[in-house]
Amino acid sequence: MNPAAAAARPVGGLATGFAPSFRLIQAHFWLGLAGLCLFAAGLVFVAPTLEGHFFQPRLLGLVHLCVLGWLLPIALGAMHQLVPVVFEVPVRSERIAWVALFLFAAGAAGLVGHMWSLSVGWGFPAAAALLTTSVILYAWNLLSTLARKATITLTGVYVIASLFWLLLAVGFGMALAWHLHAPWLQMNHLLLLRAHAHAAGLGFFGLLIMGVAYRLLEMFLLSYGASERAGRAAFLFVNAGLIGLVIGFVTDGGVWTIAAAAAIAAGVCCFLLQVRTIHARRMRKKTDSAWHLTFASFAYLASAAAVGLGLVLWTDPPHELVLAYGLIALPGFVGSVVIGQLYKILPFLVWLHRFSPYVGLKKVPAASEILPEAPKRIQAVLMHAGLLTLLAGMGTGSGALRLAGALGFAASALLATRNFSIILRSRP
Repeated sequence: MNPAAAAARPVGGLATGFAPSFRLIQAHFWLGLAGLCLFAAGLVFVAPTLEGHFFQPRLLGLVHLCVLGWLLPIALGAMHQLVPVVFEVPVRSERIAWVALFLFAAGAAGLVGHMWSLSVGWGFPAAAALLTTSVILYAWNLLSTLARKATITLTGVYVIASLFWLLLAVGFGMALAWHLHAPWLQMNHLLLLRAHAHAAGLGFFGLLIMGVAYRLLEMFLLSYGASERAGRAAFLFVNAGLIGLVIGFVTDGGVWTIAAAAAIAAGVCCFLLQVRTIHARRMRKKTDSAWHLTFASFAYLASAAAVGLGLVLWTDPPHELVLAYGLIALPGFVGSVVIGQLYKILPFLVWLHRFSPYVGLKKVPAASEILPEAPKRIQAVLMHAGLLTLLAGMGTGSGALRLAGALGFAASALLATRNFSIILRSRP
């Protein structure tokens, strides 16, 4: 790199020599974008009949397509970029990350395919085993990376806990896959399925997003010096609630689940208070579509906590409310923050790797100029309009509304893929 470019290369933030190759991060993001398009297509396909009990083959396949196809690859790719950067330690092994990615892609494809038709032959637990192996490799790689750091911040504590919850979730999933293939559990497998879903949804995604949000909010909004008291309380409440919830589901204990859901709701309130505290101290006042998506995700999180508390208090909740709960939590909460923060992270990474060497040699755009604001704003509006219409269709029992909402979400997914493709393909 020439001296002028080296002097202009940004330091801090997401720029560091500790990060792995951009090829590894891109591979995870491309896989996630392909999964997003497949999930959107699947949602349109099942939307007119999206009702009834949650244990249905196509619905199980769709949920796992959302998680394994779209959300998890992007989350794992982002972690391999953010963990080395935030904690200033090189990733333990990039080769292990590549192996884990190939095993993950094969296992996820096999698992979703078998779930879609509920084919429970040998291929089903075999795909689950591939997926479990890949997650163990990912977790070992990231945890051993964090172990190199002498001191762990609040964000680090959240990340470590999220990885342990992810391991527990895949353990539950492996047990369920084997049980569906060759029944062996001495309990109602639907209870273990609930524990699996919450360990993955709130334990991994929820804690990861909460912990990383503290750091990204500080980084991108230039907000520093906020007290972490509410964030620490959120960590304790959410983890205690999750432990209670898992115990309650596995033992079918009503009192456990009510107390646990209340603790989780309290933890979400503390998280939102921590976000408010950081936001109040920001130096950068202007917000864009990326932050609108992120803050909307926090509204979905609050809604999911309220609906979840209502579900454990309701003796026999309607099936539609359970489905709405999943829609609010996954594409609503997790999906919104994933899309929103990709709009912040990807332009910066592309600028860093492709444009920064030309600083001082030719005119290069700023990272924020790689993609105009208008297509991001349209995508965000389509996404939320589609999700809200889909929720309205569930509440009213209208198949037409559900289909309209799914089509709106699918349009947003295609536009998001187009937007991110433009960013990823941008060159000087």
